[in-house]
Amino acid sequence: MMVIKSYPRLIKWLTRVIILVLSCIMMFWAGAHLFVPGFIKKSASELGERIGYVVAYQDLSISPLRLKVELDGLHLAKEGDSKLLEFKKLVITLKWTKLVLGEIGFSEILLQEPKLVVEKKLPKGTQSGVWNWQELIAAIDKVVPPADPSKPQKPIKISIDELKVSSASLRLLDDSSGFKEELKPFTMKLLDVANYDQHGVVSGVRGQYDFNLGALQVLIPGINKSVTYQHVAITGGLDNSRSGNLGVQLNVKLDDGAVLSHWDFNTEAKSVDGKLEIQNLATAPIIPLLPANKELIGKSGAINAELSVKLGGDVDSVTGDIHLADLAIIEMGQKTPLIVWKMADIRQFEYQMLKSKQGAGNVLAINELIVDSPILQFEINEEGFSNFRRLFAKPATDSSAETASASPTDNSAVFNLDIRSMNLKNGEVFFSDLAMRPHFKVDVKRFNATLLGVSNTPGRFATVAMDGVVAGSGSMRARGQASFDDPRRNHDIQMGFKNLPLSALNPAAISFAGYQIASGRLNLNLNYKAKDGNLSGSNQIIIKKVELGEEVPDFKGKKLPLSLAIALLEDSDDTIDVTVRIAGNVDSPEFSASGLVWQAISTVLTNIATAPFRALGALMGLGANEGVNAVPGEAVFLVDDQDRLEKFGEYLVKRPNSSIEIIGTYDPVQDKKELARAKADTAILIDAGFKLSPGEPVPTPSMSDPRVQAGLKSAYAQYIGRIKLGQRLLMLPDNEQRNEQLHAELIAGTEITDAELRELAHERAKIAYGYMIKADPSLKERIQMGEVRAVGAGKEGIPLDVEVRIK
Repeated sequence: MMVIKSYPRLIKWLTRVIILVLSCIMMFWAGAHLFVPGFIKKSASELGERIGYVVAYQDLSISPLRLKVELDGLHLAKEGDSKLLEFKKLVITLKWTKLVLGEIGFSEILLQEPKLVVEKKLPKGTQSGVWNWQELIAAIDKVVPPADPSKPQKPIKISIDELKVSSASLRLLDDSSGFKEELKPFTMKLLDVANYDQHGVVSGVRGQYDFNLGALQVLIPGINKSVTYQHVAITGGLDNSRSGNLGVQLNVKLDDGAVLSHWDFNTEAKSVDGKLEIQNLATAPIIPLLPANKELIGKSGAINAELSVKLGGDVDSVTGDIHLADLAIIEMGQKTPLIVWKMADIRQFEYQMLKSKQGAGNVLAINELIVDSPILQFEINEEGFSNFRRLFAKPATDSSAETASASPTDNSAVFNLDIRSMNLKNGEVFFSDLAMRPHFKVDVKRFNATLLGVSNTPGRFATVAMDGVVAGSGSMRARGQASFDDPRRNHDIQMGFKNLPLSALNPAAISFAGYQIASGRLNLNLNYKAKDGNLSGSNQIIIKKVELGEEVPDFKGKKLPLSLAIALLEDSDDTIDVTVRIAGNVDSPEFSASGLVWQAISTVLTNIATAPFRALGALMGLGANEGVNAVPGEAVFLVDDQDRLEKFGEYLVKRPNSSIEIIGTYDPVQDKKELARAKADTAILIDAGFKLSPGEPVPTPSMSDPRVQAGLKSAYAQYIGRIKLGQRLLMLPDNEQRNEQLHAELIAGTEITDAELRELAHERAKIAYGYMIKADPSLKERIQMGEVRAVGAGKEGIPLDVEVRIK
């Protein structure tokens, strides 16, 4: 102080400097408070007029010493149109230390209640629109003078210590797709944001961020369904490890679940690498998005996963493991869940999206898929449609239109599936058929299935193995292979059911046969093989100790002769063992495997009463769709029919609960004609000196043989007359035509009486009786001879008739 006092001129100059500085500060403060706000407001209004927008605000205050700006009630809108942006308050605080260094540094940016509208409108008569913010940017570019490319521009460093957005809202509107969504209210926080890296090089953006979106409901475009979460928060950070790379840590909190991810963006290679960890993410909000015809509800379920994502180049890929626990899905309006499982693991999967000029393709490869304790509800309603068909099948109009629009050579959406191993453990299936009266219900428990090599590549077959417990005490086992390109058209499956209680099948017996089943056990051995749609199936049905209950009163269907069938089919061990075969083409619109099986069984059971030989021949694999047939005009059965009669006898020995009555048959027209021929030819051959074997068909004489010619004349003289013969020999030349005429006149002149036809039928029955009791003479007590009967001849001959009776 003494030094300063000793220099009065110095004191005078310091005083002047201080007064000058204070005056400048006062003038700067006064200008900032009195003149700058008005200037800014005027400039904003002029800029708005130049670009065709309204830019207005309620109040602007500046604290020059603190470098703080407060803006209240901003309003930005296109003239005569909707708003783009408005907010209640914006507070910006700059940092002196950054400004001194030539940087723009913000210590704090606070934005209260911003309302942002992002909208695309379609002008009348146009098919495409422009986003409102694109229009704003284009309008500003028109009035801002372009930068001089010849002048080098030094990048400006920008940093923000903290940016807070509170009570914000965002509206998204797109007229072209009909998309409308509003996100509100949400908060956002950014920390330590800068456009330069740790070394001070301007290269991108880095920082930490925190978004609190609150409750979120987002409408998914195209399917008109929403995803809803009660609490959504996004946190993370940005970093620049080196030039051309941007690292993003993105952590999303969705209610009690979370998706933690880190993304590396390479701007030079135009690629993205990501690592995702999904923690306890609820499936309930996602289940309604499934493409079902009726809304599905997720009652429970959580996803945990570790995924790697690679985007860019010719292939985009997602790899990793997924774990889905405690899933329960229920159909809207139903009480019981449609699908439930304890756990499902998708291990080592890779999903690839291939991009090429020829078209895109998708590949899904899974090393192992495991589902533990699945429970499935499979129901057929009163109209005969399953719940899965009702839920997921496309309407007929949609599928037909899609088929018509699709090109047969369009391979742009190829999808290849490859699952190395698929396992279902300890599952349960509840099956019900409401089309039956009463309703049919059965359950399969402890269901296990293994599928190896599942692929939709044409020509590749997967190995299939399944087993389970049916209806409490029965068992099920299946083995085989199927082509998952189209398993319905190409497969080879063997399936066996053991010890099924027949009472569980009562609804089917009541609905289709008109009987109740009191007791019994059922074994089924099924073998189905399809090649390019052509199906052949074998159904071995083994029924043990069946007991029929009461008939269904007022049954309106085709009542089947079950009692009679049981008596004829059941052996001495009270076992019925029959095999029913089917064949058809699965591509046929009316094809139904179960319908073919039931039709075959119904035909067999009906034929038990009306055509037993035909029914048993089919069941025993003897062919003979026409049953057992006699040679027309003769009491003769060909060798195949003789064997069938013997086998039927052997069959009856083991079926002690049935007896039959053999009925000799004749055709009044066919047999009369053929019997006359047989009698005439027999006479010719005997007179010619030939010996005929009994039981053998009468051969047709060869008229070229002189002995036969002599026999023909002898038989003609005996049955037609010698005078008539003499006239023919004198009048007709001695040649082949005369012999044929004599032969025809001999047959026509041989009279056949009704008594002879009835005797022919009776003789046929006696011969058939002899063949049948050949296996066991004790059958004489169970095989009776009935009254002969006139029938119509078939293409195989004269069908032998029998009637089956319960012993």
